[in-house]
Amino acid sequence: MPERAVDQTFETYQNVSGFSMEDVTLLASIGPQVRPTLPALTNRFYEKLQADPATGAVIEGRVDALKKTHLQWLNELFAGLAPDVLVARQEMIGRVHVRAKIPPIFVAASMSFLRAAFPGHLASVLEDKQEVANATTAILRTLDVCQYLIDRAYNQCLMDNLGISLGLLNRLMTT
Repeated sequence: MPERAVDQTFETYQNVSGFSMEDVTLLASIGPQVRPTLPALTNRFYEKLQADPATGAVIEGRVDALKKTHLQWLNELFAGLAPDVLVARQEMIGRVHVRAKIPPIFVAASMSFLRAAFPGHLASVLEDKQEVANATTAILRTLDVCQYLIDRAYNQCLMDNLGISLGLLNRLMTT
């Protein structure tokens, strides 16, 4: 995909979703309060994954390493990453998932878990109700943008592996 098309697509995503640097800045501002609590959230997340037969089988024998990676990713969400770094990180995750043969359903289900868990998690960490509301909006938008970028990179990597260009895919979709 040409770089300009990627930028236009992401710009459209941002315009419609409302995701902005304000979200990134807000999450960075509460990072010192939230980051120490993220290991507990990661543990809850992996307990859920291990309890499911499909995801449990995929992560078996790798839980400790995966927890470290997941915790690093969560910490980055509260670190105020520059937009290009945030985008590059999510795209790398999508490509890694293709190489590891991790189906997209796992990312979707994982993001769904986090979207459900974060509002209560933030409410238990932050005291001001308005700050909780603003932080919840920011983390939900950020998780959405992460899933969009991961999925986009995943799909592009699959198309590249199959030798399908974006132009061909667009022609097939409009035929």
